Amino acid sequence: MSPRHPLEQYLSDTAVSDQMLDQLLRQARAKLEPRMRLIRRSEAGVGITRSPLGPLLIAVGPNGLLMVHYLRTQSASRGIAVLRFKFDPVEDSQIAEEVGDQIRRFLAGEHDALDYRADLSLAAGGFQRRALERLAEVPLGAVVTYHALAATIGAPNGQRAVGNAMAANPIPIYVPCHRVVRSDGVIGHYGGGTQCKVDLLRAEGFAVDKNLRLPAQVVCGHRGTRIFCKLDCPGARRADPTKMLIFACSEAARHAGMRACKVCHPL
Repeated sequence: MSPRHPLEQYLSDTAVSDQMLDQLLRQARAKLEPRMRLIRRSEAGVGITRSPLGPLLIAVGPNGLLMVHYLRTQSASRGIAVLRFKFDPVEDSQIAEEVGDQIRRFLAGEHDALDYRADLSLAAGGFQRRALERLAEVPLGAVVTYHALAATIGAPNGQRAVGNAMAANPIPIYVPCHRVVRSDGVIGHYGGGTQCKVDLLRAEGFAVDKNLRLPAQVVCGHRGTRIFCKLDCPGARRADPTKMLIFACSEAARHAGMRACKVCHPL
């Protein structure tokens, strides 16, 4: 009888029973599955919808609305590339049309139409996320200056950085970067184009003039005192501008829970 090959002898000496093999596989699977869940990418439904603001690329993930991308000013490929950093896009025209319908109703005056939850997973970094989260607190019928928004996140000299964060906002309209304006009353730039910003502000009650400025009839409200005043009120001029909101009218300020100043008596 010829001697056994060394490899055959090794395999025979180290044979593993089926029971032991099953146990080893279960142990390996228990360790591997949590790691696979960390790297597994979620899907996002993607589609194009039409709106009064032009065609929009919409993306919705498992935790809410991920993207509203203006196709009038930006390419679809750019939006898809941003989405692919974290999600696998799959075509879903129905969900895009649902978002489009909400936007159309909002622009027609149905101000509670935007009820999709915003998911900021595509925010570029911590600064942008903080800026967008604070922006989401600015109520309908109000705007905030770049300077004031920067101050609320601890960067009082960060107006330019806030402007960049607004320009890269992945979910405009729902996270309302159109509600951020310059300190001189000019509405400023917008990723969807200036006319889109005008249309959104007008839909929220602001009579933007032909020079792209907010009207003189606006009132300002203080976040701390919860009092709103006329722009020429001595109290308003003394107040910290970084804590002010600008409202389209007194009604909008009252709706946000503010009370009228007893000095200037805004109507």
